[in-house]
Amino acid sequence: MKLNTLLMLIACTLFSFSANAQETAQENLEVKKTELKKDTFNVYGNCGMCERRIEGSTKKIEGVDMADWDMSTWIMVVSYDPNLASLDDIKQKIADAGYDSETHRAKDEIYNMLPGCCKYKRPE
Repeated sequence: MKLNTLLMLIACTLFSFSANAQETAQENLEVKKTELKKDTFNVYGNCGMCERRIEGSTKKIEGVDMADWDMSTWIMVVSYDPNLASLDDIKQKIADAGYDSETHRAKDEIYNMLPGCCKYKRPE
């Protein structure tokens, strides 16, 4: 009888820790969602390699949660924590990888180092 009572007490204790951990994780997720900012802008490029480079350049930025570039529309969608990164930081990192946006232009020497398939017609 004592063994059953002890096992029941241990099971209840473990269950309460598990439930508390799940609530804390859910609260952290909700806080993170409310802090993120989502922006859309154009980035010029041509192919799948461009897509990997453009999206990859944003992964190095602390605070960027998601980056998705559509090569058929040149539209970049980013989700980021504005307390850790700015839209200007994101666009500059993309330009540093060789790709222009409406407000940031890649340096000519970096653009010229892109593979031939990635050399898009640069806006004036």
